[in-house]
Amino acid sequence: MEKIIDFNLYKYDLPLIMPLKIKNHELSSRSGIIINIKTSSGMSGFGETAPLPFFHKESFKEAVLQLKKIKNSILCHDAKGELTFRKITGDEFLNKKAVMHDNLKLLDLLNNFNNFFSVKFSFLNSIFSDEHIFPSVKSGIEMALLNMFFLNDDFKKYISSIEKNKLSVCKLITDLKPDICYDIDRIIKNGYNTIKIKVGRKPLSYEIDKIKEIKNFIEGSGHNDIRLRLDANGLWDLGKAVYFGKQIGSNGIEYMEDPMDDIGKCSIFFDQTNIPVAFDEKLNDFLKIYNTNKNYPAYLKAFVLKPGFIGDFSKISDLTATARERGIITVLSNSFESNISIAAIVLFACLMDLSDIPIGLDTMELFKNNLLARDIKVSDGKIRLEEVLKNIGNVNLDMLRLIE
Repeated sequence: MEKIIDFNLYKYDLPLIMPLKIKNHELSSRSGIIINIKTSSGMSGFGETAPLPFFHKESFKEAVLQLKKIKNSILCHDAKGELTFRKITGDEFLNKKAVMHDNLKLLDLLNNFNNFFSVKFSFLNSIFSDEHIFPSVKSGIEMALLNMFFLNDDFKKYISSIEKNKLSVCKLITDLKPDICYDIDRIIKNGYNTIKIKVGRKPLSYEIDKIKEIKNFIEGSGHNDIRLRLDANGLWDLGKAVYFGKQIGSNGIEYMEDPMDDIGKCSIFFDQTNIPVAFDEKLNDFLKIYNTNKNYPAYLKAFVLKPGFIGDFSKISDLTATARERGIITVLSNSFESNISIAAIVLFACLMDLSDIPIGLDTMELFKNNLLARDIKVSDGKIRLEEVLKNIGNVNLDMLRLIE
């Protein structure tokens, strides 16, 4: 039986090119924990746990303490212990039908992933049965194990066999500058067809004028296929959200992400603005009200799914399947983590067949340096999966500090 023989924790501090605004706070650097798990057969995988200040409930120190406890639990198993960790091959998941997608319904593929993950890493079941495990901790450990799977030959064959070998990326704008249309022009010329804009940070009248200016510029440039995603991070009340939505108009707006703190008023927002809603930070609040057996409201357009916030990849797989059944899109994203997380989410999106839905991973440009030896490149608005796969295990260890 294969065993985990090493479980190391490292800290990183990555300076940002410009301050990152999180709920009226500014961060000049991003800190996180890198998990490196090694097995008795020589496999090695890196995962990331990086609670975002003012976003995650858990702190960096709390995440470290919990990871240390889990590390001790895993490494203390003796030869007679029940540590089930079979060799990670893709035989059970990447069978002929999965590779070719012949006669295989997508929901079967998603369910197959959950079965694969729970069987391959069954030792996690007892560890993660504790409801107090932090989402960022859970996703970081799963990411390290998942990255081992991505590095095996079966998955490489899978990537080379599929037609959709590129992943569309949504361009992120965090600051509505006075000359914003100069940036919009450059973004369009670089091949992006979806742009996410953070709102709720400047005076309402200013942001309304800028969004109108952007929409007019896009319309005048003849690029009617460009879609805008707006993200208010729940900073508005109903009155401000409705006023903003009525002023900018719904045309060209794919959705408004977390328009208000009170999700119970989203139906009023939609009725008065005709702008669909997506949930990110408010997703857990939504799921507490609308379980999988209930009909989802008409205003709902998308789930924005961040592994470090959701907590595990199997749950993301379940939510993706549920969303597809109900005509809702799932947008994978991240919490301003390093490119180790970006790489894992890119390859996971491939497994979930989400290549055509522009992914929310355009945060790499915020970092002065990053953790993978070769950065992930976006070309013509897309990421090449094979390039990501080549670099996913090549980490700049000199940028990490061992956590004793």
